[in-house]
Parts: sequence; C-alpha cells; structure tokens
Amino acid sequence: MDHRERKRSRRRRPRRAAYIMGISICFLAAAAGVGTVTFAKYLSGTESGWFQILPENFYFTSDLLKPRAEEVIELYNWNQEEDYVFFMDIRNWKDDLRFNQNRIVYSVETAGADGIAHSVVLPGNVTQSQESYELPGNLITTQKLVITVPRGVTPVGNQVKVTVKAKPKDGIGYTKSLTGTFKLNEGTETMKSEVEVHKAYIDLLIGVDKGQTLHITWPSSLTPDNTNKWLKEAVGTAGDVTLEEKSSCRLRFFITGDLGAGDTFTVNGKPVTIS
Repeated sequence: MDHRERKRSRRRRPRRAAYIMGISICFLAAAAGVGTVTFAKYLSGTESGWFQILPENFYFTSDLLKPRAEEVIELYNWNQEEDYVFFMDIRNWKDDLRFNQNRIVYSVETAGADGIAHSVVLPGNVTQSQESYELPGNLITTQKLVITVPRGVTPVGNQVKVTVKAKPKDGIGYTKSLTGTFKLNEGTETMKSEVEVHKAYIDLLIGVDKGQTLHITWPSSLTPDNTNKWLKEAVGTAGDVTLEEKSSCRLRFFITGDLGAGDTFTVNGKPVTIS
C-alpha cells in the first residue's frame, strides 16, 4: 500500500466509527424506552401519582376467613336471649418477612339475617364501626373484626356468612376477597384450638371457657420454645398447660425436622391438623 492509499484508508475510518456510534445510540435509546414502559407499568410515577399493585405483593389474610369457604366453622354458647359476639383476625401479612407495603381498605358484608353488625378493634382497644376499614402499609398489623348477632335474631339455618373485600387504598391493581360461614350452636364447648404455620415455626392457639389443664402432644419434628411461659418446662413431644377460665394461649414450636403429611397436634386427645 503506497502513501496515497494509506491516507485514503485513514479518511474512511471516522465515517465507519460514526456509523457504529449511531447504531449504539439508537440501541440505547430503544432500551431506555423499553425500560421506561416496564417501570411505568409496575412502579409509582411521581408525576402521575399512581402505582400498580401486583398479586404477589398484596397480603390480606385472616385466621378464620379464607379465599374459599370450604367448611362451616362451628361456634358455641349461642343464646338468643342476648347479643352473640364472635370475632376473627384481619391481617396485612403472611408471615414475619412478608407484609403489605401499601395501605389496604376493606369492606365487610354479612349474610344470614338482617341486623347483623360488624366493628373492628384497633390498637389501644379503640372500636370502630363503619362501612370500610383500613390497614396501614409498611407495618405488620392485625385487627380484630367483631361480628354481633343481635338478641332475638335467628339467622337462616343458624348460619352467618362473613365476606371481606380488600383493595389498595392508593393506586390500582389486585383486589382480594376472604369469606367464612359460621354456624351458631346453643350447646357448649369448653375448648377451641387452631394452628398457624409460619416459615420457621408453628403456633398452636388454644382458648378455653372453663379453667382446666390441657395435655398437649406434638410431632418430633417440632421443638417447643422454652422462652414461652407455657412451655418453659416442655421437653420431648408432650406437655401440660393450665389455663384459667375464659383465657387463651399461643404456644410456639420451632420446625427442626421434616413434617409428614399426617403430623398433628393433639389437645386432650383431640387432633389439631397442621396445614
């Protein structure tokens, strides 16, 4: 290559470099555009003031109400001569690590008879009775929903259906409904128990109408929390808990092994399913 050819070659290079740079700039602009569309769909916009709530980030749960009311919950000590009250937890969390980041507004519907009332007990023992209620964001919160069947009211089939419908207070997106059917019985039951399953532990909740000592057994894959005042002396897979009249307790067991499909607690010989 002579001197003139090398000179022409050097002149061509800037054009090629400019062409490649132009493609790169167009590619980056297109990528930025895609990113803008994606983020606008799922995140908040400071100018538009809205954001999208996705199902996996929307936690609205209860101890008794479920997405599908698959079974009737039996309630006892119903007396038509006085107001009958029962309650359930309403939560903005699934476990200790998963809770709602945004505020939730929920409404309550009851079916079975006219005149059935609802209210919510807030922290500080403050009671509200209104068309809708609110759960805060960025804070694990449990509210007590209270259902009151007035004196003299007999629901159809002695059953009350409770449905709560929740949606984000701000923004748009996912909504959720929970429901439960409760049967009112005039007979008495002196003990009630249920299980809450968490990621690393399981809580056994027990409530009694009459003071009594309960004999409890649990699977060998669970280890009792000895910092719990009712389980300080608990070892192995069985123990006794004494409760006073009209009281309750929460017993915590750490998951330290593999739980089998048939593993259960028993309370005074009555199985309590882990699910």
